[in-house]
Amino acid sequence: MKALHPFPALTLPDSLLANLNIAVLERRPDGAFSLLGEAPDWLTHLLPEAETFGQALHPEATFLFLDHFLVEAEHLWNNRKEGSVSSGPWTEVDVSGREWLLEATALRVEDRPLLLLRPPVTDHQTLRNILQESREQGLESHRLIKEVNKREVLLHCIVHDLSTPLAGIKGSLSLLKEDDLVKDDGKRLLQIGINQVEKMQGFIRQILHSFAQEVQPLLPTLVKADTAPDVADIARDVTTALQAYGALKGVRFRIEADPDTVWKITGEAMRLERVLFNLVENALRYSPPQAEVVIRVEKADGFVQTTVEDAGPGVQEEQVTSLFNKFSQGPGLAGKAGLGLYFCRITVEGWGGTIGYSPRPGDGARFWFRLPRPTPAA
Repeated sequence: MKALHPFPALTLPDSLLANLNIAVLERRPDGAFSLLGEAPDWLTHLLPEAETFGQALHPEATFLFLDHFLVEAEHLWNNRKEGSVSSGPWTEVDVSGREWLLEATALRVEDRPLLLLRPPVTDHQTLRNILQESREQGLESHRLIKEVNKREVLLHCIVHDLSTPLAGIKGSLSLLKEDDLVKDDGKRLLQIGINQVEKMQGFIRQILHSFAQEVQPLLPTLVKADTAPDVADIARDVTTALQAYGALKGVRFRIEADPDTVWKITGEAMRLERVLFNLVENALRYSPPQAEVVIRVEKADGFVQTTVEDAGPGVQEEQVTSLFNKFSQGPGLAGKAGLGLYFCRITVEGWGGTIGYSPRPGDGARFWFRLPRPTPAA
């Protein structure tokens, strides 16, 4: 039987890899690189010394991105295991200002540390998919911009529509307060109404200011200790504002807070008052006649915890997980936008705190939030 002879060794021309736009460099013991074969045209534009045969090359000195990649390549080469690692694409600019997209691959072949440099290879279908995805993202971005513009106009319309009747309400209440026929108790209640109108006007101004200042964080997380609000003081202001509403329903308020303790927290007074107002007003709305709404302020693991409890029907179990979501509404809340608890959540979390709900034993609801104490001024 005739013996089979192996195929003869295949000798590749030095220009083959250059024609494929691939530059093959071998790492030398002195840390430099030697070019194997001819230099592709793009390499001579970016690294002119590569034209000289046998020249010691230091591409990492020119390609800063490559300098970082060589740390990972050295790990592969020093392990003396065959394999490869890729850098991913990056961009270089030659002396004429032309941009070149490159990619590096480090590998070890027959115990030789090699570095392959070339423009990334992308097949036609992949390129089409990238372009199509780019067009779709551009259209989506354009749609979102139009949507944001429409909401901006809507926001200003809502603010204008709210401001006009508030000015009329404030004027009417102020005139009534000046009427000599109104008794002192009535004037006190009228002043509470005027104060609430002024706070609502302040909320509206704050909304416009926050919307206009795009680069300013909506919810600052650091405040000075001397200007930080006191939760117990805010709770007293809120219950005073809701006193008339509570009297109509026959509901009492009780605040439990150690009078000898300063209950300052990280936050801003106006938004903190809005958070408490939302929780207390909700508790008041669901409380039965002759019931009691309790606001409790206490220490909790280095935080200040505020709890609002009522004796109402509580929250159904299937609604608990979505209570603090945007536009979430409970049963029988026709006319409510479902933004109150959502505002409470983003405000408390924006200040580094947490907020939650837990049922009371028997009947009723318990809403609570924890906020950190303010950092003393340096």
